[in-house]
Amino acid sequence: MVFYKEYRRVDKKVEILSREIVHQGFYPKTVIRLKHRRFDGGMSEEISRDILEQGGAAVVLPYDPVSGRVLLIEQFRPAPLMMGDDPWMLEAVAGRTEDGEDPAATAGREMVEEAGIEASALVRAGIGYPSPGCLKEVATVYVGRCDLGRYQPGTHGLADEHEDIRTLVVTVDEALAMAAAGTLRSLPALVALYWLALNRASLWREPA
Repeated sequence: MVFYKEYRRVDKKVEILSREIVHQGFYPKTVIRLKHRRFDGGMSEEISRDILEQGGAAVVLPYDPVSGRVLLIEQFRPAPLMMGDDPWMLEAVAGRTEDGEDPAATAGREMVEEAGIEASALVRAGIGYPSPGCLKEVATVYVGRCDLGRYQPGTHGLADEHEDIRTLVVTVDEALAMAAAGTLRSLPALVALYWLALNRASLWREPA
């Protein structure tokens, strides 16, 4: 990482002028006013940004190393609808972490709630900010080892969260073809899938 070290910022000064919560909802919104150090050494002008407060999330792609298959979920999403796109999205299992909850525990809980299946092991595929310009969220992405040999796809989800989720089981190669064709367009799912494609040869081989 020599290249990165050569270009790292030394002075990361940020002046936070104010924070104001302007909306309380599923995603509370905060308006933050600040100045930050510029690359030319000066300070920026005052900047105002809207930040959606999410916190943490866990994403998990259920994977059966014996059959070479993965489980995807399909559910309605309003944001693609507002973009004029198909709002029924294929995704990996995902959910918000509760206060103080380990993301791995979130991943296991969401697998049961959204897909009716449990993982015998989890491996972390990545961690990062899905949209750092406006979303205060850190997502941890996992691949979850599970047995899909006798799994029957169906519908799942919590009624009190208005979830209506359908599961789909495909091979890794089929999922990669769906990604290449643009059928699978959820970025967290793509992160998990591409990580799996790069690492599956070294992952679990024996039956779960």
